[in-house]
Amino acid sequence: MSTIVFAKFKIHDRAGYQRYVELATPIFMREGVIFHANDDTPRAITPDMEADKVVLMEFRDKAHMKAFFSAQDYMAAATIRDAAATISAVMFERA
Repeated sequence: MSTIVFAKFKIHDRAGYQRYVELATPIFMREGVIFHANDDTPRAITPDMEADKVVLMEFRDKAHMKAFFSAQDYMAAATIRDAAATISAVMFERA
């Protein structure tokens, strides 16, 4: 069963975040992560959902997701992301 991850970002360093995107995009592609949505101008419906960017990703399963996020090259890119943005994310199973 596929594992879905929804993430929202508050970006405080655009150049740093762009560097993360440049490093992470080939890793996502190599690992077969599917992006269902990716929006740099989301519009909040509720106040707690304010974000500068949102993404909706699909992994083959929970093991694929865990392996992806613990890969050394992705962890290095995520360090750059974390310095440039605040991320909130949720994981759920595809029905």
